[in-house]
Amino acid sequence: MYLDDLIFRLTALGHGAYGTDLFKGSKAVIPPGPGPFTSVISTGGQSDEGTHNLSRFTIAYERPFVQVVVRGELPAVAETKAYAVFADLNFRDVYINGTWWRSCVPKQTVFELGVDDKQRMRFAFNLEIVKRLSPATS
Repeated sequence: MYLDDLIFRLTALGHGAYGTDLFKGSKAVIPPGPGPFTSVISTGGQSDEGTHNLSRFTIAYERPFVQVVVRGELPAVAETKAYAVFADLNFRDVYINGTWWRSCVPKQTVFELGVDDKQRMRFAFNLEIVKRLSPATS
């Protein structure tokens, strides 16, 4: 669900459209062409935070990690796009689709990831997220 929320945020901020130049998951099929194309991929995360006011452990916040990869035939265009996405996915205290996101913070700056199978340069960064599970828990 959090990948869908990130795609929603990127679309709302003008970074593209899902299935055209925004993709989610490691199995997304990136089309041929110059790009730039942006992918968000789940990479695990940290243990969830529980709530303190119930007798049994109840998840209050999940803490996933996400890798964002921007690829394109022109390295300068792909890198510029990666930095623009980087800036817009660095936020705190935001509701996305009704769910409270306490933070979405890059773990490092944009870095070069090499070329893909179509020889398009890739630039990436990783996000550390802390968010409620759903609108019902926000």
